[in-house]
Amino acid sequence: MYIFYDLETTGTDVTYDQILQFGAILTDEKLVELDRFEIRCRLLPWIVPSPGALLVTATDIKRLEDPSLPSFYSMMKHIAERLNEWGPAIFVGFNSIRFDEPFLQRAFWQALLPPYLTVTGGNARLDILPLFRAAAWFKPTLFNTPRREDGVPTFRLDALAPANGFNAHNAHDAMGDVEATLFLAQKVAAHFPELWNALVSRSSKASSAALLESSAPVFMFHHGGTPPVACYYRIDKGGGRQAHALLAPLGYDWAGTVGTPTERAMVIRSLVRRIALNKAPLIFSLTEAYEIAGLVPSNAELEQADFLAGSPDYCSHICELIEPLERTVPPIDAQVEETIFNGFANLSDQNLMKDYHQATPQEQLDIARRFSDTRFRRLAMRFLFVCAPHVMSPRELEQIKLGIAQRLTGGIKSQHAWRSVADALDEFASNPELAKIAEAQGITAWLNERRSQFNCRGA
Repeated sequence: MYIFYDLETTGTDVTYDQILQFGAILTDEKLVELDRFEIRCRLLPWIVPSPGALLVTATDIKRLEDPSLPSFYSMMKHIAERLNEWGPAIFVGFNSIRFDEPFLQRAFWQALLPPYLTVTGGNARLDILPLFRAAAWFKPTLFNTPRREDGVPTFRLDALAPANGFNAHNAHDAMGDVEATLFLAQKVAAHFPELWNALVSRSSKASSAALLESSAPVFMFHHGGTPPVACYYRIDKGGGRQAHALLAPLGYDWAGTVGTPTERAMVIRSLVRRIALNKAPLIFSLTEAYEIAGLVPSNAELEQADFLAGSPDYCSHICELIEPLERTVPPIDAQVEETIFNGFANLSDQNLMKDYHQATPQEQLDIARRFSDTRFRRLAMRFLFVCAPHVMSPRELEQIKLGIAQRLTGGIKSQHAWRSVADALDEFASNPELAKIAEAQGITAWLNERRSQFNCRGA
């Protein structure tokens, strides 16, 4: 089963922007549609949308506050329920692993729902954008790759889908983009099944890890690489719990180059690639690479693989030169959105979250005060401010309103991570062409009105 999905949002910031629309289509293994689901929601009071995003998606500002639409929290609960009902499945989008997936994870987390739905419970994920890029490189004449005015190939969905025969694309609408993505997937599956089947088999972390645990060389497609496809060997120890793998290109003379790894640290760091095993990496076994494009490793590459396989200490030394991944720790006064990676919820708080979604508003207030993790207390109070403010105390309401005022104005800091009203208005100042669009004046007036709702002074 596959779940094709897409989001429309208030902007491109996965931390501070908001999902406004969600669309999804469930298919069987042959990519035949079985069901579909679409939902929109109202704008959260502390979110300032990007005027550019509103204009691109043709979002009517009146619709942002339409009382007939569900709240953000109600929408996210409905999405989780439908996806759990459909799963387990492979989640498929267009540029989804870099954009839609992080948005969806953070939205679930902010709504006090399990954030990693798409990669747990037997679910996996696949991204059509890198898949189509690989298809265009392996077989340039199989599909039509549109080009910009300067002649550079473009893989934008709104250009790629119609160039390959999809003429009913309602671009920048969630369901329209889902339909276009499904169409492209069907094209690849039908006309390039070797590539489709190989990438589907990499959709889970376990399958990618299993391929690399075989100690055999692999081919990998890396968009922007020189060349885009090369033969690699895994040099880290591996292990089922690891999220990443380090791959050394076999076109480099690891065995014969003079000097220790330390002396060649800069070169090594530029050559070795770190891949995320749970992000459907475009790696292929030697058999798959031959079936896809007739690729075979050279004798020299096989000799390099044998050298690395027989030199575990040397490989360990190389791995030590690769800088470890470090997640930035948010400051003490960080907005709650920035703290999603500050640790998982403990078992007690997980149980409270489950109870929270089944409780009455008054019971939700009691649960909100019982969370041991202050992050979830803050998120639960936000939830109530939007959905049931009447149960909150005057002091609790005032705290939320002060926080909203800070978000709309940018706060007392000259630099802030989120988009304030002033930042949104600056989009028009920095882009005169944007300001000429007919709807721009209405958006400007609405932004100023939004700021005044919470007695905010201009930032």
